Amino acid sequence: MQKRDKYNHIDITGKRFGRLVCVEKTGRSKWLLRCDCGNEVVLNYSRLLYGQSSCGCLRKEVANKWGNSHTKHGKSNTKLYRKYRGILNRCYNENCNSYKRYGGRGIDVCEEWRNSFESFYKWAYENGYDPKIDGHYWSIDRIDNNKGYSPSNCRFATAQEQMRNRNITKFYEYQGKYYSASEFADAFGITDKFFVYHRIGRGKSLAEIIEDWTISHNIPQGYIDVTTYSKKHNVTNTTVYRWINSKKVNAERLGRRWYVQDT
Repeated sequence: MQKRDKYNHIDITGKRFGRLVCVEKTGRSKWLLRCDCGNEVVLNYSRLLYGQSSCGCLRKEVANKWGNSHTKHGKSNTKLYRKYRGILNRCYNENCNSYKRYGGRGIDVCEEWRNSFESFYKWAYENGYDPKIDGHYWSIDRIDNNKGYSPSNCRFATAQEQMRNRNITKFYEYQGKYYSASEFADAFGITDKFFVYHRIGRGKSLAEIIEDWTISHNIPQGYIDVTTYSKKHNVTNTTVYRWINSKKVNAERLGRRWYVQDT
C-alpha cells in the first residue's frame, strides 16, 4: 500500500516563499518554483516549510558579500579563523548582537581582508600573532575606534588594552594620570577589582579607595568596625563612640574610622 503524503492535497500555486514563487505542481508534493533571479527549481513542499527561500542564489550572494570565507583553506577550526568570522559578523550580519556597535555605525572590513582569509592570515602572522597565546587574552584591536578593520588600523592587543580603547570605558584622574578602574587596581596593588568598582559606584575618590584598601588590610586582629560592634551588642553607634571616648572599650582609629576590640 502506498504511503499517504500529508502535503499532497495542499495547493500553493502563486504563493511566495522568499524569492521563490510556486508555478505548478509536478508530482506528489513536488512543485515547480521560479526564483526572482530567473532560475526554476523543483522542490518538495517540506523544503519550503523548513525555510528554503531561493534557488541557491542567495547563498552565493552572501558568500560574495562576506568574501571567500567558504573557501577550503584548512584553517576553519583555528582560533584565528574564528576571530576573522567574528569580525565579519559584527560588521555585516544584522542579526549579530554586536552589529549596532560595528556595522550599524559604519565600521567595515577592508576589501583585502573581506575577500580573502588568506590575506588576513598572512597579516596576522607578520604582525605578532601567536597561536600559542590564549585567545581570551589577545584579540584584534582597532587603533582608531571610529575606523574599520584594515592592516593600517589593526593590531593584536591584550584585553586590558582593548578595554582602554572602548568608547564606554571611563577614566579617572589620580596624581596627574588617568586610569580606568581596572588599571587603577593593578597600578596600586588592589587585588580585588570589585573593591574599586563598588566604591567608585558609591562616589568615592581614588584617594579614598586607596585609604580604604590600606585600612582593610591593617585592621588589628580581633577588632571590628563600630557599626558591626553596635549591632552585635545591640546598642547604638553613639553609645559605642561614648564608650570609646570614656575608654570603656579598647579602640583603634585607622584613617577616618574607629575599630573596636571585640572581647
